[in-house]
Amino acid sequence: MKILFNTYPMAFHTPGGGEIQLQQYRKHLGRRGVDVTLLDLWNPRFKDHEVVHYFSCMSGSLHFCAFVKNIGMPLVVSPNLWITEESKSNYPFDEIRLIFVLADRVVCNSNAECDLLARIFNIPREKFFTVYNGIDQYFLKPVDGQLFRESFGIAGKFVLNVANVEPRKNQLELVRALKAHPQLQLVLIGHVRDRAYADECFAEGGDQLRYIGPLGHESDLLRSAYSACSVFALPSMLETPGLAALEAFAAGVPVVVTREGCTREYFGAGATYVDPHDTAGIADAVEKSVDAPRSFLSTLVASANFTWARVVDRLVELYKDPANLPDTERLLGGFLDIEADGQHRFAWTRQTATFDCRPGAISGIWRTEVGGTVEVRIDGELAHQYVHVPADWTSFQIVVPEKEDCAFRAVTIELTGGAGSAERGVALRDVEFMEATTPGFKELEAFDELLQGSTGFFPIERDPHRYFAWSARRATFRSRPGHLNFVWRSAQGDATIDVLVAGKRKLAGVPVGHEWSRLSLAVEPTDGEVTSEVTLVVNQSQDVVVAGRVLGVAVGELQFQPWVGPGPTLDTGTLCA
Repeated sequence: MKILFNTYPMAFHTPGGGEIQLQQYRKHLGRRGVDVTLLDLWNPRFKDHEVVHYFSCMSGSLHFCAFVKNIGMPLVVSPNLWITEESKSNYPFDEIRLIFVLADRVVCNSNAECDLLARIFNIPREKFFTVYNGIDQYFLKPVDGQLFRESFGIAGKFVLNVANVEPRKNQLELVRALKAHPQLQLVLIGHVRDRAYADECFAEGGDQLRYIGPLGHESDLLRSAYSACSVFALPSMLETPGLAALEAFAAGVPVVVTREGCTREYFGAGATYVDPHDTAGIADAVEKSVDAPRSFLSTLVASANFTWARVVDRLVELYKDPANLPDTERLLGGFLDIEADGQHRFAWTRQTATFDCRPGAISGIWRTEVGGTVEVRIDGELAHQYVHVPADWTSFQIVVPEKEDCAFRAVTIELTGGAGSAERGVALRDVEFMEATTPGFKELEAFDELLQGSTGFFPIERDPHRYFAWSARRATFRSRPGHLNFVWRSAQGDATIDVLVAGKRKLAGVPVGHEWSRLSLAVEPTDGEVTSEVTLVVNQSQDVVVAGRVLGVAVGELQFQPWVGPGPTLDTGTLCA
């Protein structure tokens, strides 16, 4: 498939979000096997392509769009436009409407934008098609904020604004709002599109304002700026939704953004919204956000829903049949909107959610609507199955192992059992992330590897001394031949445990109390098998139910020694601190 891209002549003089979108579409469509050509005025070769995609509805664009239709080619238009009854007099309204009428499809950045343009221009809603804006995967991996601070000599807390400097981006109102917080510096990154407006901003901002100028979109300095700032603020006159705001959101930065446009469709309750004309309101929003913690939940939502690699799939399908493909999907990614419950933010996955994550450990609390079971896969391979997730909030931990030459792993959470709505899967809240470089991660990674493919174990937890996981009354895992050394304790205190290896009883009626005790278990080689199934059967007088889980025995401090021969089987007398 060959697609021809074009935009208005001056677009890349001071490139902004629309121009980045065009470039990222081209990059990621190429990875989907779509051959994208940028229009060469001296050798346009229109007929060598199957579809023309035009990015803009600037005055003068009608002539190009009309020519494309006159030569019988399918036309897709991306206007990046938010227009209202009050503002439509500021635009070449009739020309834009004719562009939309000529186009086989108008691609918008949100359903809200589609709905608005259909209504304002009195054009059938079916003409419009949603393809969400996106971020590149590298914004999911932070760069140390010290790089940006040391490069530009910035100390202390600061508010970051990444946008071309022009009235639509409303930096002057932000400058005025921050006068209420003289301890905060304002850092602007971007091209100057309106020199007189920029000079007014710089004059009024004085020493409180630092203008850095434009940074390359793939620059480590830009990602470092997101890491270093206390708040990202984009109180624009309108946004659809602002690529920089989406990048900051993906980095977990507290985001203050305009309420005008389609920003809520992207950020849900994961951002603070402001009236762009309300100076005091902007100042208040910044004050409330400046000490807010980073949100890894935002990173997961952005990864699942808004990476270019995911959103361009919609374009590929559209190009196959621009005029007739139904616009049926609201959100292709795995998460619904972030919601708020008091001071807490949470988000429901769909029945299946897949997101890219760097190696490390994701933890927090989760729940299902009425109780259910979950599978977790890493790069498509089963890591944990039949994980019981109750209807009440309970802790979870997902370990994303390191892999050579692999910066990200694809993590999938799928609700595989349980009733509830067809749309919702699992709700995640209070999400945190442990980097793979954190002390103790290797121990956690090894423990998780042993439990992969297990049944009857609940998510790994941690106390001040160790990682551990509770089992149900019966639990199984697979082990290579060798000696397993671990500590365990029971939920009831008077339990006995039967241990089966490869279906044969290895230990019977081992007493396990409330205190941690140590076990060394020999897993002997089995003919024709790489691994053997190890089963723990917990015998106790009554069920111990915590957060909807029937608990059996907790197992921790797992260590493995490869098989070299028989060894000690049981030592129940050693207690572990």
